[in-house]
Amino acid sequence: MKKIFILLVILSNTALQAQTYPILRTVSVEQSLDENYNELSGDYIKDINNLLNPYVGIWKYEGNGMIFTLKIQKVNQFISVYNDGTYKLRDELLITYKFVKNGITLVDNLNEPIINTFYNVGNLIGSKYGSYWFKSLDSISGVITDIPLNITTSSDIYPVNPIGGTFNKIKIQYNGMNSLRGNPADFYIGKPTFMIPNFVELIRQ
Repeated sequence: MKKIFILLVILSNTALQAQTYPILRTVSVEQSLDENYNELSGDYIKDINNLLNPYVGIWKYEGNGMIFTLKIQKVNQFISVYNDGTYKLRDELLITYKFVKNGITLVDNLNEPIINTFYNVGNLIGSKYGSYWFKSLDSISGVITDIPLNITTSSDIYPVNPIGGTFNKIKIQYNGMNSLRGNPADFYIGKPTFMIPNFVELIRQ
């Protein structure tokens, strides 16, 4: 939860001075999820066994007048920098999406270029991307921005009926209690908690 909150703060920054972030220690995904793992500044969490790979691809939900398409890409050595100056690198999942409602395209960021940090990008660019990592070996967790409502929220993605580590459906769930609203309070009066589909299953394309 602490890291998700810090990431929300990073997403709200406008621009920060670029620096170099050397790898001081390499650990595996499995090691990083061990309760005894002590995270140190300069760690690189490497997806040695390609555990993130099953999530990579194009995923689509269609229903209730909406078409919601996620593009999930794997980025090696994604850099996260925290307010105390510490940092880490890890292989991470970057998400962009297209959202069509009642035949009108409200968001289309599917072809945005890959970035490897939020540290030196502004709000406008940063909001185009979701960033996800393992909640456990069975699911991923991160942040995504509901662009039509300008709400950045923590969220989880779960495989649906995985078999042998592979799956063709995922379910996405947003957490309204851990979100950051970017517009004045009166903007949200009468509006839904989220506009992009929540608690829905998306099929691999």
